[in-house]
Amino acid sequence: MRGVARRLLVVVLVAAWVGAVVYPDPRPFLNSISRLKNPPIDAEAAAGMVAILPADYKVIEDYVADYLAWAPAWTVYGLPWYFPTVDEAIADRAGDCQAEAVVTASIFKAKGMPYTLRYSFDHVWVDYPGKGVTALEDPATSFVSDEGEGWLAGLPDKIPIWSIVEQRVAYHWTPMPALQKFLIVAGSLVIIGYGERRFFGRVKRLAVRLVRRGAPAWERGT
Repeated sequence: MRGVARRLLVVVLVAAWVGAVVYPDPRPFLNSISRLKNPPIDAEAAAGMVAILPADYKVIEDYVADYLAWAPAWTVYGLPWYFPTVDEAIADRAGDCQAEAVVTASIFKAKGMPYTLRYSFDHVWVDYPGKGVTALEDPATSFVSDEGEGWLAGLPDKIPIWSIVEQRVAYHWTPMPALQKFLIVAGSLVIIGYGERRFFGRVKRLAVRLVRRGAPAWERGT
């Protein structure tokens, strides 16, 4: 039990270290969690777009996709993950799928067009009547949805593991600055090494014994 508790502590410390490296100020993360629970749909913030766009789902969707240059949160906000407000997304003219989703949903809301905000494990998008299904935007992969009345959670019919891993690496790890990568790896190795020092000590002693067994007799001192 003592060994299990030590390993759990190591996991907790590694997670805390990673969090401290990527979110030195935890407030953006806490704000994002709050917005994840209550999506910041804001029809007034999108009023400028509402005035020039027709009540056409595809036209609105394409316009927002062109307006917001796709970029991960590391590029726009210097964070691994951030859920922006509509004002922030419009001002930055860049963002990820969350930025595109809240702006699109805000325009739909302003025009009284029904929609559903969907979340899968690797994507956020706005679903609407007649929208086509793609590998990335498939309601069968959605585990939560919001039709303007709060999140409804449920297990998805599909869980594309490889796609999820690929998207997470491409979004969180690949664009991460080299300094943060170094700090995460170095700090995690120190924590794991300290927590498992007895294990590594045993591995070292075993390696020494194996080397000695394979050495000539005169090197072993016999």
